[in-house]
Amino acid sequence: MGHIAIVGAGLAGLRCATLLQASGHEVDVYERSETIGGRMATDEVDGFLLDHGFHVMQTAYPTSKRAFDFKAMGAKAFEPGAVIVQQRKTRAKFWTLADPFRRPVQGALSGLNRFASPLDLLRVARLRFGVRRGSIERVFEGESNDTADYLAKRGFSKRMIQRFFHPLFSGIFLEDDLRTNERMFRFVFRMMSEGDMVLPVGGIASAPKQLAQRLGNERIHLNANVLILDDQTLEIDGKPTAFDAIVRAFNPEQANEKRHVWTLHFDAQHSPLKSNHILLNGDVRIKNGLIAHLAVPSDVQPSYAPDGRSLVTITVVGERADTLGLLDADSIEAAVRDEVDVWFSGASKEWRLLAAQHIEHALPEVGADLHLTAGPRVTGFECGDHTLHGSVEGALLSAETIANNVDVHLRN
Repeated sequence: MGHIAIVGAGLAGLRCATLLQASGHEVDVYERSETIGGRMATDEVDGFLLDHGFHVMQTAYPTSKRAFDFKAMGAKAFEPGAVIVQQRKTRAKFWTLADPFRRPVQGALSGLNRFASPLDLLRVARLRFGVRRGSIERVFEGESNDTADYLAKRGFSKRMIQRFFHPLFSGIFLEDDLRTNERMFRFVFRMMSEGDMVLPVGGIASAPKQLAQRLGNERIHLNANVLILDDQTLEIDGKPTAFDAIVRAFNPEQANEKRHVWTLHFDAQHSPLKSNHILLNGDVRIKNGLIAHLAVPSDVQPSYAPDGRSLVTITVVGERADTLGLLDADSIEAAVRDEVDVWFSGASKEWRLLAAQHIEHALPEVGADLHLTAGPRVTGFECGDHTLHGSVEGALLSAETIANNVDVHLRN
């Protein structure tokens, strides 16, 4: 058995470490910051749990099923489907698009509204059936164009793409024109069709914390000043230290990631929503809107807010804000409040801003020109979502692959 150094205590680094430790190796994790988890972080502000960006965990991710104990996290689920808001003359109109397979009664009723045509609803059912056929590897086969082109070829109306798929998936992919590789879309849509979007009781940081507890906090070195000298040598606080293997669990090109997002968290006396769905802005492209989607995490997971209060979390895709010339927190907050007030009759005037987060390097680019596969694109012992695709699945699957590669290498 070997002594392994893992540089980076994000989700990939921690998962890789727990797997190698379970295989009998001695593992030490070095993290340059003062916290673990990378992007999966949660702050506590005045009794509210504020995740860094709007995060959910997908219970259908195969790697998440292996890595996490959702029951121990006290995870609770959003309702499948979404509510779509549109501006109609002097008032807003809300449509519920329920999942007809998991909520058949609601789904049948939502099909009666005029938001989506019967043909578009049929196409959603066909899409759902198609992406769920066969193994997960199958969704990474076939063509590799962008999501917008894929949806158009599937026959979806422009209205359906602009008012449903765009606000939902621009908020997931953090880009404003659905240029993300269709293979990534097919994978995410399959996972959303098969599982639930859940929130842990302690915020999204519960995920890396669960891995860290499994590993042992004594194995994690925070505020670490380390430099990788070669494949088996780390410089720690200026002193070379030898290991049997070193895993790079960070993206050395993260500063070049251009997909960014603004997340605004508000303290509200009452939830503006009537159900535990995510609210999608159906006008975000059609009427030059700003908000991609709005959620009330405390409706789903009460621990996110103090008793008698609600946490409202709003996602603004960075590219959309840039297009509208909104480049700072104050201007974005003002525009968000104006948009929300149209939907909810001035409700935001009673809301208190808790945080306006700008996550500058939120996701790696995953365009149509990138050959996405079901397995990581790796060179040497390096893991992270940048080696596969920007998701929890990408981070965890890359960690599992590298852990296995290191284990095989040290046993030979």
